[in-house]
Amino acid sequence: MGFLSILSLNLTPSVFALAVLGSVFAAILLRIIYCQFYHPLSKFPGPWWATSFSIVGAIISVRYKEPRFLTYLVKKYGTERPIRISPTMLLFPRPSTARDIYWDPKCNLKSGLYGTGALGPPSIFATLDGEQHKQLRKALSNAPWTIGQLKNTWEHRFDEQVTLFVKKMKEHAAAGRVVCLSDKVAEFAADIMSMISFTNAFGCVKNQRDEKLILTNWRIGLNFFGFVGRFRFFREKIIPMMFVGKYFLPSVDNEVGMGWLMSEADRQVTEREKLIAEKEFDGTPDFMQHCLEARYSDGSTLTPVQKRSHVSLLIQAGADTTGTALGSILRFLTTTPEVFARARAEIDEADRGGHLSKPILYEETRRHLPYFVACIKEGVRLNPPATNLFARIAPKGGKFIDGHYIPEGTEITSYAYVMQRDKELYGEDADKFRPERWLESEKRSNELEAVQFSFGMGPRVCFGKDIAYMEMFKLLPEVSFSEPATIAGG
Repeated sequence: MGFLSILSLNLTPSVFALAVLGSVFAAILLRIIYCQFYHPLSKFPGPWWATSFSIVGAIISVRYKEPRFLTYLVKKYGTERPIRISPTMLLFPRPSTARDIYWDPKCNLKSGLYGTGALGPPSIFATLDGEQHKQLRKALSNAPWTIGQLKNTWEHRFDEQVTLFVKKMKEHAAAGRVVCLSDKVAEFAADIMSMISFTNAFGCVKNQRDEKLILTNWRIGLNFFGFVGRFRFFREKIIPMMFVGKYFLPSVDNEVGMGWLMSEADRQVTEREKLIAEKEFDGTPDFMQHCLEARYSDGSTLTPVQKRSHVSLLIQAGADTTGTALGSILRFLTTTPEVFARARAEIDEADRGGHLSKPILYEETRRHLPYFVACIKEGVRLNPPATNLFARIAPKGGKFIDGHYIPEGTEITSYAYVMQRDKELYGEDADKFRPERWLESEKRSNELEAVQFSFGMGPRVCFGKDIAYMEMFKLLPEVSFSEPATIAGG
């Protein structure tokens, strides 16, 4: 018989319950003592409750308080030393420390936060090992990631979607409807990403709805991703249990959201492979085609699971995040009247000078709308579209970062929302939407650009970054130059 069973024979239920509670209390107390005084990270500052239990960070995440919480910690503890934000994780708030984390090949192992399966099947984004990521990224390097390739191959297709979007918004304005513009630009982003992935857009803009509830379910799923990624015990002990994974993780059986997207990727890959078996592909390669043609250095192809997971990767990673960036920039513009007036005046002047096409081209925005480009950069700085803990693992033997020795195995991370509000770099008005800071000088602009973390940095920088900027450079000037009634809703 077990020890507790023996006790239960000799103790009354109330005494037994007290004994169990006492044991639990003792275990909690011992954990707090260990984490605060004997843990390898105990010398770093941080609140005892968050640095003793990872569930604290999980709760903060699902309550949408993480940016505010980490900002509070930086104000309380300063930026001189890394801040301990969980039992095993350090936050480096200084922008200057990001390169030491994300450019060092020895730190190219992602934390377990990304390997939960909460975002669907394994993909390049969820690959933890740095060498595996390098090989997979090389295999997919033929895809149109750079702005030059996008301009040559895809910009005319972007134009079709931009024209359709403006038309639909004008229809809403003419009918006096109130729409949430942030939702509408997210639907635009979903169509762009699905178009690049599968050639044909899902039709969110055309039908003016969140098709198959992809965006809605993605946002719901982010709560689970944030929780399981931060609650280490749940991530490492509970999720691997078969029945738990089946209950919580997305399945191809779902009729909407991630499950539907996984099913659609499987259907389209299977159909495309059958067509290729009959005759050589002769269309404009979409991302699906690039995944099917991808080869590792030894000549092998992606596995069937990899093909399907990567076909839907752009939609998963880029639709809601780019939509967030688009919506945030529009919010900053419309709530800062003097900035909005100057941006519209710049567009109007460039248009009168014959410098802008209909719809506007990426290169025209870059060359002729410097203030508007500064607005985009400033919006992305203040409200990064992916405010997440992109943690890496400190290498064997540990590492010195910003003069501090970090023990091996430590999760080390930066946080865009905090870094990009650093007053030492951006000035006392770091929390203010002031696009002019990007136009002070070329040297100053390059300095700010070098520490932008909104799309990550280093060998794992978001490979959809240029796609996102093309969307912003093309759609936002069109929307901002429309009649005020068109952009008033939402």
